[in-house]
Amino acid sequence: MSQIKKSEKEALIKQLENGYKEMADINLEMAQMCLEADNESLSQCEEKLMECE
Repeated sequence: MSQIKKSEKEALIKQLENGYKEMADINLEMAQMCLEADNESLSQCEEKLMECE
């Protein structure tokens, strides 16, 4: 019976590891998207400031 519990525990750990890896990929993708948006906003702001000079 302890063998069954051990295999269930190992399966759960594997599922958690996979979940964390998937979330890491999602978080990286979102961070890259936000960085691109921030860079675009900064570029537009700098252009507007240059027009004021």
